[in-house]
Amino acid sequence: MVDLDQVKELLARGDVKALAEYLARSYPHGLVGERDALVTLFMKAGLGHADAVRWAGRLEEEGHAHHLPGARPRWVFTGKPVSFKRLAELVRSEWGAFVGASGEAVEEALEFFERHLGVDHATAQEIYRGLEGAGYVSVAYQEGPDFARDRVLFEFPEVFLKQV
Repeated sequence: MVDLDQVKELLARGDVKALAEYLARSYPHGLVGERDALVTLFMKAGLGHADAVRWAGRLEEEGHAHHLPGARPRWVFTGKPVSFKRLAELVRSEWGAFVGASGEAVEEALEFFERHLGVDHATAQEIYRGLEGAGYVSVAYQEGPDFARDRVLFEFPEVFLKQV
């Protein structure tokens, strides 16, 4: 669970990266809620509404906070900046043909994130856990002309695609 005093201290220091890393550790599957949930968290930590909105916007603009709308909405935090718009584009254009070195479905998805988004393994895990928590990924058995194995399926809802 998040320590509001720690959040307040990080906000006071103005350290976006440290705040994002702390939120990613505190909410490994994301902060559940609609878009206002992050503002509410910052207000609980002592910020006024205008400052809370500014901080939420700053985290989002710098690529550390990502709202995933849908049936299980949440904010996902990444220690390193990531573009979820780019991720959605890559999944549409390149995921189908990607074959990773790992025979395990989730590890293959992490490898895809690492290679195509240029992130480290920890950030790839943050992305995957957030997508999983929001219901955007599932693992299913697939058969193709050259393979038969478990594979991660990405299902970005229309509301997310309109947002990015």
